Amino acid sequence: MDILILKFLNGLAGKNIYLDAVFIFLAVYFIFILAVLHGLFFWRKRRMGLWSWSLIATAAAYLTKPLIGLLRFRFRPFVMDGINRLIDKTSTETSFPSGHTLIAFALAFSIFWVNKKIGALFLAGAFLVAVSRIIVGVHYPSDILAGILIAFLLSLVIRQEVKKRK
Repeated sequence: MDILILKFLNGLAGKNIYLDAVFIFLAVYFIFILAVLHGLFFWRKRRMGLWSWSLIATAAAYLTKPLIGLLRFRFRPFVMDGINRLIDKTSTETSFPSGHTLIAFALAFSIFWVNKKIGALFLAGAFLVAVSRIIVGVHYPSDILAGILIAFLLSLVIRQEVKKRK
């Protein structure tokens, strides 16, 4: 199933240079926009203490990827025949779990616990980052699901802090 979904989504790549540019932007750069908007959200809400907890959870998500990679190495999908690779990644870096997905969803979940409506927008943005990582050929769907799950679990720390402060 993992390979079928990968091939379907990755089949969107390489068809149109403008669409490829959108996928590359979402896969590589959109996470920086999410990070800036994340900081602005907490600053405007004057919830900098929660922002600190959010950064801790995001940093933990970022540090989780290499630790899991040591335990379970998985080659990037583009080493298979027939996979379009739109961004430059090395095949010696593990694919599992997706670091971009970990960070994007850690940011999104931390806002979701504070404000459901704006959090839903951030979750949609994180989803765009995650799916685009499959489309550009650097992650399997299971890499993405693992990233979402780990980010969710780490974001529960934020949820506990939100509950304490209410």
